[in-house]
Amino acid sequence: MGDQRGSISTWQLIAILISSIIGGAILTLPRTASAELQEVGWLGPIASGVIAFFPLMAMVYLSKQYPGLTFVEYGPLVFGGRRYPRLGNILNTPWMLMFLLFQFLNTAMVARGFGEIIVTSILLDTPLEAILLTLFLMVLYLCMHELEVLVRVNELLFPIMFVPIIIIPYVTINSANWENLLPLHIDSWQSLASTAFGTFMLYTGFELMMIYFGLAMPGSRISLVAWSGLSFTVVSYVLTTIAGIVVFGYEELQHLIWPTLEMVKTARRTGWILERLEAAFLTIWMASIFTTFGNMYYSMVYAIRLWLKKGIRFQRILALIFFIPMFYVSLWPQNIVEFFAFNEKLTAFCYLPTVFFPILLAVIQAIRSRFSQQAIENKKGGT
Repeated sequence: MGDQRGSISTWQLIAILISSIIGGAILTLPRTASAELQEVGWLGPIASGVIAFFPLMAMVYLSKQYPGLTFVEYGPLVFGGRRYPRLGNILNTPWMLMFLLFQFLNTAMVARGFGEIIVTSILLDTPLEAILLTLFLMVLYLCMHELEVLVRVNELLFPIMFVPIIIIPYVTINSANWENLLPLHIDSWQSLASTAFGTFMLYTGFELMMIYFGLAMPGSRISLVAWSGLSFTVVSYVLTTIAGIVVFGYEELQHLIWPTLEMVKTARRTGWILERLEAAFLTIWMASIFTTFGNMYYSMVYAIRLWLKKGIRFQRILALIFFIPMFYVSLWPQNIVEFFAFNEKLTAFCYLPTVFFPILLAVIQAIRSRFSQQAIENKKGGT
């Protein structure tokens, strides 16, 4: 088994974290965020970012408690301790299966979202299955290699993600009506909470850090990775939401399937070099989707490989085995309405493996450390 531990730098971890989170959901963000909050819809991504903050900090804490280990290895240690490894494995198994199930379903829906956007915006006459098959084959090739290849791909593609996220809000300024952001008033705190929980899927992908933090180089600044990665994502989402509201207004946004893409189309009148800026935007966005999908698919297969203590050959076979069922699941929704409905159900499920699980592990570990410290102090006091 080619061990990849201690091979990922701080910068590479930041690239993996942001590339895993930012994906297809950014194209629907202005609509979903402003559905209930209306002109203050930009508060939605901030609120859901706060929810993501707690499990991410739990992962940082656990990685510092168990340096060089992924959640696959430290999960049983947290539940059962070093004295009861079998109990730890039994208690950790349901959570492990839940994590893998979520990754399987979420990865399939990320692929489906990619396909829907391509067939409705660019390749109108191309079958959805052909688009999905191309994406799956690319990621399958990625899974045939050790982790270093995935890390390098993320590192290479990450810088171009700055282009749409930073530039797009500014190229729409000529079409902006800043009064669309007024009044700055929250009608219902319940709407804020509902939007925060409803848009939380925007941040899924951060849970993969339960694996990658354990593969970081010794001395890597994991806390910096978590803070900078989450902050960049929150700022990107807030800017995108504000841009959508000031260009269209929250009422018109509700009638747009891909509001961010429509917003980019309004930029063609700003005198930029490219006549159709959305073509460049979609090209860069496709790279973003590829890293999101690739990271999720690879991490799912890699986690099983670690769990069963196998090598790269097993990983290749497993990636091939998952290909057909995941491709089939990605085609479950019969249309785009069913696709959005499926994502809503997936959002309700995602809290268990991505939020509750890491926080539960961190709480148990904190209690365990507290009792261990007290036992050591009592022993010293007794002597």
